[in-house]
Amino acid sequence: MSGRRLREIMGAFSSVGLTSLIEKGKAAEDKSTPRELRLAFEKLGPSFVKIGQILSTRSDIFPEAYVRELSKLQSNVLPLPTELVMEAIEAELTGPVSAYFSEIRPEPLASGSVAQTHRARLLNGKDVIIKIQRPNLPEIIEEDLTLLIRLSRRIPKAFLPMVDLPEVLQQIKESLTREIDFRNEAQAMITFAELNQSSKCIASPEVYGEFTTPRLIVEDYVSGIPINHYDELIKAGYDLEDIGRKLMLSFIKQVFKDGFFHGDPHPGNLFISDDKIYFIDFGIMGKLDNGMRVALNDILYSFTAQDIEGMMKGILSITSFDTSMNKSTLAQDVERMLAKYSSLDIGVLSITDLIEDLLNVFVKNGLKASPQITILEKAALQIEGIFRELAPEVDLMTLAKNYFLENMGPDMLKQALNKETLLIELFYQLKNGKNIPRRLNQLLEQVLNGRILVNHDLYDYTNRIKFFNRVVNRFVLSLLFFAVLISAVILSFNQNFRNPIKWPFCLSFVALFVGLSPHSQKSEKLTR
Repeated sequence: MSGRRLREIMGAFSSVGLTSLIEKGKAAEDKSTPRELRLAFEKLGPSFVKIGQILSTRSDIFPEAYVRELSKLQSNVLPLPTELVMEAIEAELTGPVSAYFSEIRPEPLASGSVAQTHRARLLNGKDVIIKIQRPNLPEIIEEDLTLLIRLSRRIPKAFLPMVDLPEVLQQIKESLTREIDFRNEAQAMITFAELNQSSKCIASPEVYGEFTTPRLIVEDYVSGIPINHYDELIKAGYDLEDIGRKLMLSFIKQVFKDGFFHGDPHPGNLFISDDKIYFIDFGIMGKLDNGMRVALNDILYSFTAQDIEGMMKGILSITSFDTSMNKSTLAQDVERMLAKYSSLDIGVLSITDLIEDLLNVFVKNGLKASPQITILEKAALQIEGIFRELAPEVDLMTLAKNYFLENMGPDMLKQALNKETLLIELFYQLKNGKNIPRRLNQLLEQVLNGRILVNHDLYDYTNRIKFFNRVVNRFVLSLLFFAVLISAVILSFNQNFRNPIKWPFCLSFVALFVGLSPHSQKSEKLTR
């Protein structure tokens, strides 16, 4: 079988002229190559369509032309015959279809590269959705990706510069293997429902565990209005701006508080029903551990504070790199990125643009980001696009800032003030903060002795003044934070700290620190 499939793959690549280009290593020069790659993937069938769709999300490593072209790959494929669908469903059950369902509609709701969905009705009269996987899909994907990885090792480096193609394909193989096991999707639905059970405006279909298998999912049928059918929503009495606010706030919560977010929130996966936003199709989910969330918080704060060092620290904490990485070059790229946004009003900033610029910095400096970051980029792009359509007059960054101030304070403290983080941060401050007085003294001596050369041709005075203010603020903040850290470490090792009576003192001390920090002062200005 593998020999025949290999010939099919080579034949598809050859038919669109891709083989000769690969041999010559001309992809970087030939603008038609991305299109030819897409055509080859379409010709090779559902498994390659799915592989191409995943590759289109890797903007951190693939050139923009490839990402743009592969994103055109359509999920819709020819539906399976009804007889084959019934056979596949029955194979996953412990008895005949009639023992579980009173009706299964023969026409599919959707037919994708991985699965096909049908509306059905349980014996108790409940309307449900059946999601059945295409026959033999795991075996097909295993074979196709194994062959593709083997072929990728023969592709010249010039064809796709800066991309370790075999490594990328191996990552896709592992993630796709997890995705096509529908038990993982069912568990994701359960976890999402648990994390949002207190929300009055966010919901997801109930999944029926008794029907869940690696290749079958049965869930509640959601009869609602697609989130991008604006006229229908208005006619039904919904406030579009209110929907936009709730959607964005939910996404912020999913990312920064839960660390578990829907990875493919396009309009087809979002419905409005009974005054709730329903998320469906949990095949792709993003997961951010505690350290990743803290790092992203640091990056966002450093971005708003125009803090180059803080931004670099956050970037390096969420990426992997080798010893050849040049920190000076990275610092220059970060400074240029921050300068790009320094003059913009906070209300017009785009989270998606920020993430895309971050990924460009990663690529340029040879930094490898977690696949979760690329999932986040795609999800943020989709959510922000819907939000801008629903609520064009709402200031996104202010909305996010207010959410953080109202909801994330305790969580962020909990994330940041654990024993391990405190000790690491204490070491960092001791290592780097000890030089601040000496460096300030050197700076003052140079100023007094006239040894400072001001390069006014490169920077405007306003930005330099802002920079000097940040230096002073960071010095004061370092002293305060140093005191907080020492106190927190002492208290964390003190058994008496568990006494509730002492909590008001500790909280007031932290509040004093927060109130004096430049971040708080900036937030106060924004709210006036």
